[in-house]
Amino acid sequence: MAYADGELSPAERAAFEARLAHEPGLGREVAQHRALAVLARRLAPLEPLDHEWRRLAADPMQRGALGFGWISLGIGVLGLAGLALWRFETNGEISLIERGLVLAVVLGAGALLVTAVRARVRTLPFDPYRNVER
Repeated sequence: MAYADGELSPAERAAFEARLAHEPGLGREVAQHRALAVLARRLAPLEPLDHEWRRLAADPMQRGALGFGWISLGIGVLGLAGLALWRFETNGEISLIERGLVLAVVLGAGALLVTAVRARVRTLPFDPYRNVER
């Protein structure tokens, strides 16, 4: 099966192909494995994870939180960068606008973090590799 799946090292592959040249039954077995693999790929339904990602992408709360997070973060970062340059030139005190921009950065980053964690928690039960150990 490892040969049919292309999982052998070059040395193992060469040794196996040498056996294939002398053992016709082995060649038939490889052909059967390849046919089963093709059949399995054609008949396999979508992974549950694919369905959950589509459902999550269509969720208005998820989309809204992502939009809010990116917009808030962008406004805050651009505003803070502009104010930092202006402060560098004038040596003034922190104003209400600067505090608001810092709040926008914190809220935007927080919304993005919560949205990412929410997506991971919702898709974790469908992850086929969740229980796989190395």
